[in-house]
Amino acid sequence: MVLTFEEFRHFEPSRPTYALFGWPLGHTMSPELHAALFATDRYDAAYIGVAVPPEQLAEAFALAAHKLRGINLTIPHKKEIIPLLDEIDSSARDLNSVNTVAFTAGKSKGYNTDIYGFSASLERDGIVLFGKKVLLLGYGGVAAVMGYHCAQAGAEVLVTGRDLSKAQAFARDLQTALPDASVSSTPKRHLPSDLQIVINGTPLGMFPHEDECPLRFLPRHTEYVFDAIYNPAMTSTIRLARGRRIKTRDGLSMLVLQAAGAQTIWTGRSFTTQACDSILKRLYAQMAVKRLHDKYGKRNLVLCGFMGSGKTTAGRKIARLTGLQFIDADQYLEECEQRSIPEIFAQDGEGVFRDLESKYIAQLAQKGGMVIALGGGAVLREENVTALKQNGLLIHLDTPFYRIVKNLSYSSNRPLLEQGDKMAQTRKLYNARKSTYLRVADLSVRTSRLSELIDRVLRSI
Repeated sequence: MVLTFEEFRHFEPSRPTYALFGWPLGHTMSPELHAALFATDRYDAAYIGVAVPPEQLAEAFALAAHKLRGINLTIPHKKEIIPLLDEIDSSARDLNSVNTVAFTAGKSKGYNTDIYGFSASLERDGIVLFGKKVLLLGYGGVAAVMGYHCAQAGAEVLVTGRDLSKAQAFARDLQTALPDASVSSTPKRHLPSDLQIVINGTPLGMFPHEDECPLRFLPRHTEYVFDAIYNPAMTSTIRLARGRRIKTRDGLSMLVLQAAGAQTIWTGRSFTTQACDSILKRLYAQMAVKRLHDKYGKRNLVLCGFMGSGKTTAGRKIARLTGLQFIDADQYLEECEQRSIPEIFAQDGEGVFRDLESKYIAQLAQKGGMVIALGGGAVLREENVTALKQNGLLIHLDTPFYRIVKNLSYSSNRPLLEQGDKMAQTRKLYNARKSTYLRVADLSVRTSRLSELIDRVLRSI
């Protein structure tokens, strides 16, 4: 629920309530995210968004002190809230930025949980900052948080950006806050090759300007890339790591973990890694659906690929995470025809089956809100591809051949592989079809592990 400031004036909570203050607030994932955190241990509380104009911040804060247990702050209130507080945490003071306020015993105290979200994300990835050379892209609010943590943790921080004078001023401020740290600035054209960690704190690459990138290439010795952007998950900076053995992380985990940190401050409740990971998966799914609509203008996710590539199994799991309806195109055909596909092949031949397949794909393509798993040969007909793409994003599951063979070993219901040397038949058919899958698909995802496959599909969108 998002309230106007006038609505907040009249708002009376019926249970413990927390809020996000921002202006303009626009779309925010915070209410859903905090609701999911409340639900992990059935804490009966509410979280709302409040659009607070800058000139009304003092009044909104006074109202919050009486009505709410705590608040989060986003742009443009993170600095302006500070004079209104009774106390402020040391790191928030150094950063001159507060994103979380707790009301306790009539007093207010400000914190910055973005630092926790960032540090916990790196910890989960096994990243040790001490002694590492870090390139920090940007000098705004989120860059300040990440640079502060890296410098405090003993990394050598090198700051760069479009405006070198701003990068220099930012580096000086960071050095002043942490006198024992190693912080400097550099123009982009003079980046050292021995930088090990690259951190993007700029908005370059954020939807809808996804092709913008703060770097043209990663330094040769890069080991890890962190991008605070989470829409898209596969950012332009993270894409620079493709084909190299470089760990990457987008900003969605930072969002989840900073929210968990805020709730720990407010309530004393802690959250397991498993609980946070479960919420993170659901957020990736929600973001995938949002991007399906906003970026691609589509209403369906359509999975194609060779038989045994995991389309049905992955499709069901993706549907559960996204809240979309799952449809197995082959099963839909069988239900409509009241006979199995092997029976159709045996009685009428492959030609009749392909005609029926096209008929029912045309029906499914007109619907929306679905994850559709196609049969292995469905995209061989251009009319099917055209119909599906009118309303759907076509994703190829490029499952390695050895995994396909293993999956097919559990199945005896494959009419095209019923005679002769099955391995030779399978390899021949796989080789014949793969180029078609790659040509017609909007996106292609390759991995042999099911859990990784689902994650990669959602992030690729």
